[in-house]
Amino acid sequence: MKLHRNIALGIELGLKNTLVEKKPAADVIKRLLKSNTKWGSRDRKAIGKIFYDIIRQKRLIEESLGFKKNETNNNLLQLIGGWMALNGHILPNWEEFINIEIQDVVRKADRLIKERKYKYSIPDWLDEMGVEAFGEVMWGKEIEELNRPAKLVIRVNRIKITSEKLKEILDKNYGIKTAKIHHYKDALIIDKHLSLKDIKEYRQGFFEVQDANSQAISPWLKPKSGKYYIDACAGAGGKSLHIADLTRDKSKIMALDIYGSKLEELQKRVIRNEVESIKTKCVMNPEVIKSINANADGLLIDAPCSGVGVLKRNPDTKWLMNPDRIKRILTTQEKILQTYSPLVKKGGELVYATCSILPVENRDQINNFLNSEKGLSFEFDQDKTYLSHKTGFDGFYCARLIRKM
Repeated sequence: MKLHRNIALGIELGLKNTLVEKKPAADVIKRLLKSNTKWGSRDRKAIGKIFYDIIRQKRLIEESLGFKKNETNNNLLQLIGGWMALNGHILPNWEEFINIEIQDVVRKADRLIKERKYKYSIPDWLDEMGVEAFGEVMWGKEIEELNRPAKLVIRVNRIKITSEKLKEILDKNYGIKTAKIHHYKDALIIDKHLSLKDIKEYRQGFFEVQDANSQAISPWLKPKSGKYYIDACAGAGGKSLHIADLTRDKSKIMALDIYGSKLEELQKRVIRNEVESIKTKCVMNPEVIKSINANADGLLIDAPCSGVGVLKRNPDTKWLMNPDRIKRILTTQEKILQTYSPLVKKGGELVYATCSILPVENRDQINNFLNSEKGLSFEFDQDKTYLSHKTGFDGFYCARLIRKM
């Protein structure tokens, strides 16, 4: 691969925004590609791959180059050189690469990958938490899978079309090959990564992009027509839309979030999907919650979390997250459970979910809630951790509680 300098400088800027300025990688790469219209499709593909590869392999590359602590911030172009060396590419004759000896870099990497934390490029704290939670063997399998890029999965809108029919249309009209996924009724996996937003069937709301294990969460509410559901941390509303789909748009769904911009995105999706059962309400002011009908048949709390379960699609989480942030997240999760749980009626269901696999954010959090004053009104039904190495998809946790009084 021949790396042109303007491409390398683009990648360097992306890495600076993510690794130094701590901006989410998905937002960074989107803005970067949008702002450079002269890059061709091949360039864009290369930039995206190298950018994400370096974020995934950051610790291994740093150590193989012999970087000292905090040396990366001023040597982002050298990270690109290190990536090239480890992937068998000839380095351009640039000043920044003069001191990179390819054979030395490769030899160091071969030695380092015998240790899990370097092989999968994870910080010590995450490796320690993973081992404590799952043991050496299972954690090794899980972090190996989480270090692979995410598959592209869509959820078929069963209100408008069957998965079989959509599968046929995508193949016949666009040459897009898909496969059904066992145990995921409405999911289709796309054989390669590509943009789907310009496809007519997407604009008509026939499908949404949604990971398979994310699709497993809404059914925990056992959604039924004519019932009242609250999605307490709705965001852009993927799970709210799924609830509407599962109830044939014949339930009442209240989608809440503290960010109005995310609810605006949900409203656009509601229009595209031609859904009528979803209403939105911004709860940036906690007083707004008092105005909500506290008689829900089902409450979904898709809580803010560390995001450890979605490292496949957000590898920068490894470098943006830390133990102190997790402690703050735990406090937020606890507050959300305490705030929204009273909205469930007697006999109703509270479903708590995260895109984390860490017990401290999941079963431990549920146990703490059940032992609290408000939690005494609920009883535990069941829970499940969707591990990535067992499914091939994102890691999730889900628990269902029943309000008994």
